[in-house]
Amino acid sequence: MKTIFISIPNAIAHRNYALFERSVLDLLACDKNIRTVVLSRRGVLPELLEKFRQRENVVVEEYDESQKKNFIQRAFIFFYSYLIFTPTTKLVSSYGVRSDRPRPLMRFWNYPIKLFIANVLGESEYIKESLVPRFYALIFNKRPYYYLFDKYNPDVVFLTNICTWPLDLEFLVEAKLKSVRTVGMVANWDHLSKYYVPFRPDKLLVWSNPIKDEALKYQGYKKENIKIVGAPHTDFFLDKNNVVSRSEFLTKVNFPQDSKLITFCSQGPYSLDGPDLVQMILNWIKAGDLPKNLRLIIRPHPHGLNEVKKYLPFKESSFVYIDTLEKLSSMPYALNFLNVLYHADVVLTTYSTIVADATIFDRPTVIASFDGYKNRPIFQSVRRHRNFTHFQHILKFGAISVAESPKQLLESLKIYLASPEKDRENRLKLREEVFGYFDRQNSGRIYKEILND
Repeated sequence: MKTIFISIPNAIAHRNYALFERSVLDLLACDKNIRTVVLSRRGVLPELLEKFRQRENVVVEEYDESQKKNFIQRAFIFFYSYLIFTPTTKLVSSYGVRSDRPRPLMRFWNYPIKLFIANVLGESEYIKESLVPRFYALIFNKRPYYYLFDKYNPDVVFLTNICTWPLDLEFLVEAKLKSVRTVGMVANWDHLSKYYVPFRPDKLLVWSNPIKDEALKYQGYKKENIKIVGAPHTDFFLDKNNVVSRSEFLTKVNFPQDSKLITFCSQGPYSLDGPDLVQMILNWIKAGDLPKNLRLIIRPHPHGLNEVKKYLPFKESSFVYIDTLEKLSSMPYALNFLNVLYHADVVLTTYSTIVADATIFDRPTVIASFDGYKNRPIFQSVRRHRNFTHFQHILKFGAISVAESPKQLLESLKIYLASPEKDRENRLKLREEVFGYFDRQNSGRIYKEILND
């Protein structure tokens, strides 16, 4: 019997790899020739992993996060992270990505250091491939998860997000030290261009070609070590049994049966002016600039502090439904999110990765690339997010309308509400570009690659 480690460290990993029937974890758990050890942070997903504790050949190991980093460890992470320098890295290391914090002056002071690291030291394969891994092992020498490898002696370690420190990266390092075969993925399509990851699994599984290209360009992978398998959560999204009828959905959100829907997905701490966009739409409906039967679903960002509170002034409006559910990793939350996207006539957001999820259902999408009624400085403005590496890539497809002003936003909404087929061909191209396969076999492909030596 083989022993396989699978990392499920957070709610997104749980949704993608464990939540639904015939997910990757479900397939592993059904294989009687495998002992599956699920690695999860203590207290994060206890009730959701409980069903797998009942499986005879499944063990759930909840672990504590490793110790806090000291100064030398923090300095070393700073050093190796900037061995690559992409448009995303530039944004993160200058203005920052959050808008709810003071101007990050320290990012400007050390900006030349980051450029030097990337443009001089980052050009050396010896530094990236040899010195950094060696020094990592010396500096991070506590090996907090050694006991798990010693206890179970795994044959394969499958890590669902190799870009996270300290979680999956520390498991990857321990597996390397113990000469255990490793298979890895990244949690989303925007991760590999953010910073350098000093260790690589033996096999990297990616959703699609753009992620493969970033792995080759920025992270030093070889073509033969990368397999395209598709995005696992699209198996769940494309299951028609998960979709409720239009009538049932409109009843749930208390809207008339003839309603047209805009789903507004806020960007939380990364964009401050979502309420302005909501107010604009309500004003346009009242003035007759948008259809009278138009209704608005607000989906507050799940990780923003006080995010729901920002939209409470709209709670009493009959034109608005505020979509809030607790337990991000639960099945009700996932089903609700799926249906909120599926039944949208138009999806509105700022520079959120939700624009890619909307293409799964071929939903017209508008990015509001301005700061509501305000004129914010660039370090707080949503406009700076256009510089993300992944957005520079996907905007080339012409699948998403980018509104640079309230006037452009109004026009984009009117066009898509009247002609939802506009840009459809480009949306379908973008969907395939980001997510890969759409045959609902992605989890099965991942399962086979984990087992395939």
